[in-house]
Amino acid sequence: MTDEQQPPSALPVDAPEPPVPGPGEVESGSKEWWDDPRLPWRHKPTRADLACYAAIAILGVWALVMLPLRPLLLANPPLSAVINGGRASVVATGAWIEVNGGPILVYWLAATASIVKFDWVYWWAGRLWGHAILDSFTGQSRMSKRRAEIVLRFTHRYESLAVIATYLPLPLPMALIYAAVGASGMRLRKFLVIDILAAAVTQAGYLALGWWIGEPAVRIVKVYADYSWYLTIAILVVMLGTWWWRRSRTGPARTR
Repeated sequence: MTDEQQPPSALPVDAPEPPVPGPGEVESGSKEWWDDPRLPWRHKPTRADLACYAAIAILGVWALVMLPLRPLLLANPPLSAVINGGRASVVATGAWIEVNGGPILVYWLAATASIVKFDWVYWWAGRLWGHAILDSFTGQSRMSKRRAEIVLRFTHRYESLAVIATYLPLPLPMALIYAAVGASGMRLRKFLVIDILAAAVTQAGYLALGWWIGEPAVRIVKVYADYSWYLTIAILVVMLGTWWWRRSRTGPARTR
């Protein structure tokens, strides 16, 4: 307890009166900019904290940029597989290679690297901030928190299996699982080995599926690409409309 916080009786008899803070000094000095419950840290952020937080913000921007571009990228399956490594683009790439030929080994390695390229950021966030960052990933609704609790219990009990499961066609929150294994203490080397091996096996399976489908998949992708521009416009309209609606609800109250 500081001298200013002690009661007057605890002060020495000859001690001078503590200075009275001027107007606005208490408010301005009582809380630092980083002392915000919405932020993942509970201390003054270090360089690592700021770097990881900036990386997560960049990933958020990347996801928003890629959302309307994915339909257009799928018109060129190999390019789409190299950039985002999604399941649909990898299957389409396998079909495209079966029809047009190409270095399948190169595409497999590129698709594997593409899908794991940002995973370490979420592991790092969990390692730095523990369960504090998990609250940021779960959302505020009761259903999302309940779903997150189930995922966290599974992740803490079966760490390696949880990482592998993110590559299966299941609705699992990848970022939450990677952050959870980081918070639980899994070493980065172990995480990367499991992550890359699981990605390599599943990407090979999706390429093989596309190769087996062959020409029909190529025709489907071509038809999809013909209408992808309209889908991209629709996605942009929905994104802008959602942003405007949220901004109008959280904006300052109108005066009468």
